[in-house]
Amino acid sequence: MLSAFVTLGCGGDSPTEPSVASIEVVPGEMLLVGEGDGDRYLARGRDAEGTIVSITPEWSIDESSVASITADGFVTAISGGLATVTATAGGASGSARLEVYIPPHIGSFEPGRSYFGRNDYVEYIPGELPVILSSAHGGALQPGEIPNRTFGVVINDRNSLELTLAMSRALVNLTGHAPHVILSHLHRSKLDANREIVEAAQENPYAEQSWTEFQEWIRVARAAVAGEYGKGLYFDIHGHGHDIDQVELGYLLTAEELNRPDIALNSLEVVARTSIRDLGRTSPIPFSQLLRGPTSFGGLLADEGIPSVPSPDTPGPGDAPYFRGGYNTREHGSVNDADVVSGIQLEHHYGGIRDTFQSRLDYSNKAARVIRKFMLEHYRFFEPGG
Repeated sequence: MLSAFVTLGCGGDSPTEPSVASIEVVPGEMLLVGEGDGDRYLARGRDAEGTIVSITPEWSIDESSVASITADGFVTAISGGLATVTATAGGASGSARLEVYIPPHIGSFEPGRSYFGRNDYVEYIPGELPVILSSAHGGALQPGEIPNRTFGVVINDRNSLELTLAMSRALVNLTGHAPHVILSHLHRSKLDANREIVEAAQENPYAEQSWTEFQEWIRVARAAVAGEYGKGLYFDIHGHGHDIDQVELGYLLTAEELNRPDIALNSLEVVARTSIRDLGRTSPIPFSQLLRGPTSFGGLLADEGIPSVPSPDTPGPGDAPYFRGGYNTREHGSVNDADVVSGIQLEHHYGGIRDTFQSRLDYSNKAARVIRKFMLEHYRFFEPGG
């Protein structure tokens, strides 16, 4: 990006306008969110040979009701809508797109109702249970306004969004109450909502807005659970393509750590590095048993006939590939002292769990029972008023 300056004519002391053949306005697309949000456009001028020349452009906007613009290119949002910003100098001009998005004001959330972000790319369904489900890699939308990501993983976790919704319905059928659910409807080639924003959105303003909405609604759900119950559980739902058909439970511990004996996992230092830190600090059983004992999440899955790691039968991954938990589990689990919502990343194999409607239904019913049993065993509460 280049600042705009006036150049002086050769041999003189008065400003002269350089020969300008074209002007590029940077950024070419800008998104402002909320009334009063602001940012600056810059203008880059070039002569007929393509050489950059210094210019002092005149700025204008075609929709003054959407935003205002100053003489130096700073725009301020006024109301929702689209506008074209134009820089003119030396007989040439260049334009850029501006969108102002005003998020709807939500005084209170109604459980079971869907709330959407900009262009319906992200959805939040508030719940009543002390449980949060999120799906970051199962969306199908591939809008042209967001270019394909050029680095990082771009392949979707097939049917993981459908699996998340099936798990939510199973919890409703089991308890009469819904969990909180956060969904990214964007394909992973457009947004990876389980990465930090640079890799996730790759500087596209529309992908960045969707990432922000996804993360913020998880925080809203966590605050609701903490306010209602004092504690709760967050599950980030994914699918893996590893050779072994087992659910991989991610607590932020590495495969090497899980392969160690129980005594090595029972220290407070290990507990403090996990996404279930809050639960681990207050549990009366050794931490290794919370991770892979009979009443662990993996132990309860085993009771339902679902193989998983870590669990009593498979305490560690051994040499097999294993997902330990990603950005969302770190960000929204109980990694820090003040966090009271613990988190587990659930990586599901495809066959028998994600592949068909019936598979998803059968697994979701079992998973709902496991979630309820785990909460009752380790938190002593689950349904509202229970």
